[in-house]
Amino acid sequence: MRIDKFIANLWYGSRKQVGEYIKNEYIAVNDETIYEKDYEIHYWDIISIGEKKIEYKEYIYLLLNKPVWYISSKKSEWWHPSYLELLENCPYGQIIDIVGRLDFDTSGFLLLTNDGSLTHKIISPKKDIFKKYYVVWANNISQKDREKLESGVKIDDTISKPAKVEIIDENKIYLSISEGRFHQIKKMFESIGNKVIELKRVSIWWLTLWNLPLWEWKYLTNEEVKKLFE
Repeated sequence: MRIDKFIANLWYGSRKQVGEYIKNEYIAVNDETIYEKDYEIHYWDIISIGEKKIEYKEYIYLLLNKPVWYISSKKSEWWHPSYLELLENCPYGQIIDIVGRLDFDTSGFLLLTNDGSLTHKIISPKKDIFKKYYVVWANNISQKDREKLESGVKIDDTISKPAKVEIIDENKIYLSISEGRFHQIKKMFESIGNKVIELKRVSIWWLTLWNLPLWEWKYLTNEEVKKLFE
C-alpha cells in the first residue's frame, strides 16, 4: 500500500497533508526517512510519524469490552460518545469496523476488524454463528417461555431462528442467537410478555470476553485469528 494512503486512512491528515509531512522529512519507515508519497509499505514495516511508531498490518482484529452509554458509531450522537473514544491509544481505530453492533444500553463484546471476509462469516444468518448474551429480565421466566425462545418467537412479523437458553436463576439467563436483527433480544422478550432490564454480550462464536475489563480492548493473538478461519 502507498504510505500516503495508509497514513491518511488513519486520520493523521489528508493525502495532501501527508505529502507535506513527507516533504518535511516527518515520516520514516523502519527508521529510514522517506521522500516519496507513493512509497510502498509492506507487512510488518514500522512507520514513524514524528515520534509515533505504527506497525503496518493488512488486517486488524480487535476485541473491546464496551460499557453502556457508548454507541456503535464512529461519531458521537445525542450525548452518547462513540466507541472510538475507548480506542484512543489504538492507531487503527479509523480503519476497523464493528462486527455486529450493540445498542447504547447494551454492554460487552465488540469484535472489530477490517477483514470483510470475517465480517461476512460472523454476521451472516446462514452461517449459524451464535452470539451469547447475559440477560436480566423483569419477570420470572417459565418453562413455557424457555421453550418459546428455543423454538422461535414472532418478531417483526416473522419467526426468529431457534435460540439456546441457559438458566442462571429465575430472572437471569444466557441467551445465544445466530441472527442480528434490530433490537432482537428485546423484541424476543416482548413477544413473551417480558422486558429486558440488563443485556450484555459475552461471546461471539468461541471468542469470549475472558477477563478483559470493562472499557478495555485487546488485539486477538495470531492463534485466535487462525482459528477464526478454520
